Amino acid sequence: MVEVTIRDLTSRVSLVGTYYGDVELNMVYVKDSGVLLDTSTSSIIEDVVKVIGLPKVAIITHPHEDHAGGSGYLASRGVRVIAHEAARGFLYNNVINVDSFFSLKYRSCFTPEFTESFIRDFRSKVGSPVVHESFRGMLNLNGVKCIEAFGHTSGTVVCIVDDVMFTSDAVQGLGIRGLSTTDSIPQVSSIDDYLQTLNTLKSIKVKMLVPGHNYLPFSKRVLEGNEVEEFIEASIEAMNRLLGIAKVLLSERPLTICEFADNLIHEYGVKRSLYPQALITANAIIRFYKRRRLLRIIKEGDVELYSIK
Repeated sequence: MVEVTIRDLTSRVSLVGTYYGDVELNMVYVKDSGVLLDTSTSSIIEDVVKVIGLPKVAIITHPHEDHAGGSGYLASRGVRVIAHEAARGFLYNNVINVDSFFSLKYRSCFTPEFTESFIRDFRSKVGSPVVHESFRGMLNLNGVKCIEAFGHTSGTVVCIVDDVMFTSDAVQGLGIRGLSTTDSIPQVSSIDDYLQTLNTLKSIKVKMLVPGHNYLPFSKRVLEGNEVEEFIEASIEAMNRLLGIAKVLLSERPLTICEFADNLIHEYGVKRSLYPQALITANAIIRFYKRRRLLRIIKEGDVELYSIK
């Protein structure tokens, strides 16, 4: 059983705080309409329901195990589950969901034992996701407005209710620092989409922002006042810093995706060894420079080397 805490943010909106391993995990619950934003994992959701009761509707912000994994349990209890149409596609079955997160080409960077363990753990936590309805563009439901916020993943949405913005993992600040298992750079699958999302969110004025996890620079469950804008600005700063580090690394010598991701996280200041999520960001940077015709790709057999022209 995990700890679940409730904090009222407005008369009808509550923060639901728990933990995913040693990382803080946040959800938002709209009490009067019974709308839960995000569903945690296949196991954590049962502890959440014991505290808040059974919601009427759950909206998944994106198709990762710690945000969509509880949807199967909620659906089995009669809860209506909604997600963006792209997220619904990635959650169609367990194989698609795993491959969208831990691509086959990334697995050569790790030992077979690590790969097998990671996939087994991921599948356990994502369970058997269920999505009853999907949308594109914007969703308005019982006073909750959700808008597309791609970048972290395709199909990511940000939801706003009563001057509270729940960004989940759409905004990642400077990454996460802490114990070795939580030390990470921002995880982004498309740099252009992510920067567009951040610039869009800058124009939306709210009193409070709830991130999905304890992202730096504040490492707080709820951001208020000027912290909201500063968090979004820090996210832009982090991405520009990563792009700068990448340009230097790829100018020194051609690198495989494994070498590039490993060097990238260490130059950024991450102390842990290479981890799968870092490869998502590394690949997004490769594609960013490729679109701008700044990337040189050297291929031999199944191996690709990348460098800046």
